[in-house]
Amino acid sequence: MAKVVTYRGFKIESLIDDGHEIFRIYTEEEWGYGEGLRSYEWDACTYQEAKDFIDSYDTSR
Repeated sequence: MAKVVTYRGFKIESLIDDGHEIFRIYTEEEWGYGEGLRSYEWDACTYQEAKDFIDSYDTSR
């Protein structure tokens, strides 16, 4: 079962894919679409990498 945490308004979903833990990052809007309809912004190999991506995310788009 995937674990989801919120960091700076983003959702970070931790799950096991092919035997390895990955972290998928979703915007709040994208997360709201629901499972099967949402798409993630980034795949990270560590939780720290996920946080670093969010910290550098350009919100002016």
